[in-house]
Amino acid sequence: MRMLLRLASLAAAALGVLGLAASAAEPNVVLVGRIEDAINPITARYVTRVVDEGEQRGVAAVVFVIDTPGGLIDSTYEITNRFLNARVPVVTYVAPAGARAASAGTFITLAGNVAAMAPSTNIGAATPVDSSGNDIPGDLGTKVKNDAVARIVAIARARGRNEQWAEAAVRQGVSIGVDEAVAGDVVDLVAADVGDLLAKIDGRTVTTAAGPVTLATKSATTDDAGPTPFEDILRFIVDPQVAVLLFTVGTYGLIFELSNPSLIFPGVIGVIAIILALFAFGTLDANGAGVALMVFGVILFIAEIKVASHGLLTAGGIAALTVGVIILFPPLRPTFPGIRLVVEPAVIAFVIAVTGGFFLAIARLAVGMRRLPVASGTGLLVGATGTAKSDIAPTGIAHVAGEDWTVVSAGAPIPKGGALRVRRVDGVRLIVDAVTEATERRGGN
Repeated sequence: MRMLLRLASLAAAALGVLGLAASAAEPNVVLVGRIEDAINPITARYVTRVVDEGEQRGVAAVVFVIDTPGGLIDSTYEITNRFLNARVPVVTYVAPAGARAASAGTFITLAGNVAAMAPSTNIGAATPVDSSGNDIPGDLGTKVKNDAVARIVAIARARGRNEQWAEAAVRQGVSIGVDEAVAGDVVDLVAADVGDLLAKIDGRTVTTAAGPVTLATKSATTDDAGPTPFEDILRFIVDPQVAVLLFTVGTYGLIFELSNPSLIFPGVIGVIAIILALFAFGTLDANGAGVALMVFGVILFIAEIKVASHGLLTAGGIAALTVGVIILFPPLRPTFPGIRLVVEPAVIAFVIAVTGGFFLAIARLAVGMRRLPVASGTGLLVGATGTAKSDIAPTGIAHVAGEDWTVVSAGAPIPKGGALRVRRVDGVRLIVDAVTEATERRGGN
């Protein structure tokens, strides 16, 4: 066993050496990633993955093309911390023309070893707001703003950029275009595209967590490191509106499946939708009480299928779901402009209306069914067919509806084994007719 462990250790060491050799074999490659739309935890995970890949492969640099309106503070800080501690040069590039690095994007752009912008782009407006997009009032607003100022000034100082402007971008929400940004030492240069950027930064010396590095990017080949399809799906899911709608769809899927257990498909879709919604809630750090109330609402809806509560469980489920959605995200949670971490009133109204309408329709259907005449007892035997167990001339025994009955033939005698149909019930006897091909063609009349 010890020998096997030693061999395994040697193999692992050999693979590690080969891995290092492989990673050191790509100094003429530049990874190009994209930071687009609102910044959220999935964005931070994607950025971390790309930087990790760049370090492992030993590439010349990692370039992030940025176009974002803002996003979550925690995710923004996670990205900037990864840039500041990267062992590979990180280049931030606000592009294409017309793009912006607003709010969260300002922090991210300043955190690059080299920061560049395309023509007709802008940067700034980094004042924190609450989850609804409004100013954060009182002492909480002051604390959040001071913390953001300390962060962005530290980033600017670490990269040798304009600390005064960085502070103003947070405190006053100032925003500037590319020419002012270059002149004011906010970013390093203007580049028309990625190729132009790589040519202009070639030969610059930057300091990474591994030490000084002289960029050799002019003749480097680019390798696209955009988000995978799975990461794009997760980015779509991690949105408060989408997550709530997924939870609602999942609820109906479970209800349909438990009402009709043989369908399977609604149940599978329902479970997947609810799991994805819970993943989104967890990723967005949703209020635990809100999630618990929504889950409790689902339990009440399911219980309504099994228990005759005269609508009380349904009413409780709607109330729990409504309150849960409303309190799902704390109203004063700090964010950067560009993202609204709330469930929109229109979505809440839609969920309530659809849920209420669904169960109202079910209730009306149930009332309609109760008004239908109920067929029970011997009345169910009229029209049923059976087989004679003895000669019926005119009286005998026949097997009808799973039981043996005394029957009387209303017409010709019926031989043993012959087919018959019940015409009417007379006490404990059945009045029957023989079933022939002629009567079958006439519908048994």
